Amino acid sequence: MGLETDLAKLVDEQSAGPGIKCLLYKSANNPTVAVHGSILAGTSSEPSGKLGLSELTTRLLIRGTRKLGAVKIADLLESVGAAVSFRNSQDSIIFQARMTSPWTKRVLGVVADCLTRPALSPRDIQREREGLLTDIRLRDDDTTRRGMRELQRLVYPPGHPYRKDRFGTAETVKDLERSDVKDYFENVISQAPTLIAFAGQFKKDEVVSWAARTFGTRNERKINSKRDTGSNSASKSVKREIVMPHKTQADILIGGVACSRTEPDYEPLNLLNVILGELGFMGRLGQRVRDKEGLAYSCTSFVNAGSFGGSWTALAGVNPRNVAKALVLMKEEIERVRQELVEEQELADAKQNQLGSALMELESTEGIARTSHNLAHFDLGLDYFVKRRQLFSKITQEDLISMGKKYLDSSRLSTVIVGPRLKS
Repeated sequence: MGLETDLAKLVDEQSAGPGIKCLLYKSANNPTVAVHGSILAGTSSEPSGKLGLSELTTRLLIRGTRKLGAVKIADLLESVGAAVSFRNSQDSIIFQARMTSPWTKRVLGVVADCLTRPALSPRDIQREREGLLTDIRLRDDDTTRRGMRELQRLVYPPGHPYRKDRFGTAETVKDLERSDVKDYFENVISQAPTLIAFAGQFKKDEVVSWAARTFGTRNERKINSKRDTGSNSASKSVKREIVMPHKTQADILIGGVACSRTEPDYEPLNLLNVILGELGFMGRLGQRVRDKEGLAYSCTSFVNAGSFGGSWTALAGVNPRNVAKALVLMKEEIERVRQELVEEQELADAKQNQLGSALMELESTEGIARTSHNLAHFDLGLDYFVKRRQLFSKITQEDLISMGKKYLDSSRLSTVIVGPRLKS
């Protein structure tokens, strides 16, 4: 089998206090340490009307602390070949660190300082706000990202946490004050449940003690994926065109609501998507629209599943003259997996693709830390890969066609086309 089947035996789960959970994988053969952690905050926890607040606050974590300036932090890390990063997501704020074992104490000290005592100075806030506003302008000038943002608004109902873009808007970001940042850090980030995975060569008691000292007492972790967000309600089919006259490429996006990461439908739906938009080179969509007909630069699909729901999206980048033809072919391929059984070999290949991907992810300490963290984050269990092998043996071609009928119904899928105005 492999490491993925033994993960539950090799990763030790320990509590470092209320609301703080540690996952520990020790390897005497690798003199490095990888840390992958999350604080259950993120864009979905932003106060109403404060879009972009979580993103702005997360960017400030590495900009300096009450004790260490940004330059000093960079020097401390670079001098020992270590790296630390912080990233905002829909469900959480993610922090990662890599180091060689002798420097574990130093690097964890920097991480602790950034996560518990950030400076949040007015000058840094203004600087990061300007950087975020620049990223918003770049996002709004990118056909793919502009289309994804619009599709999010069509797929998810008002009030759903995944309807929000993590960058916010230029208007909301300009209105954010230092008091907003401080309140969000003190009342949300500093209180939220924390999950940390360690992998590599380290002393278990030392890193658990570090977690306890750093994070203190947190709210207990409670994720209810069935909370009333409207995530499972059927979205209506809507078509939108966003005209960007200065662009030379058009993007076609087709998408609809899907399932959360923890729902039973996830694995069969994901296998169907692997066949439709990933296997080989961009799956059936890429083979038909790009390779056979030559109508697209790229054509793929993906499932984006979180704690409170998910979505399925097909995406193609095309010459504006080919939009109508490419759209027809994409819809034909989507409809085909709803009406015809996939080939037996396609299903076997998709299963092997997912099993192999898990093995490759566990080749490094970073991958082990990330994987064990994600399994715990979604409460899937560290024995998930064993259970998934058993599940895969039961998933049939009929199960995939059922997923197609349930989630890829054209009456529930919306379409967004972004690019120069189409010529009739």
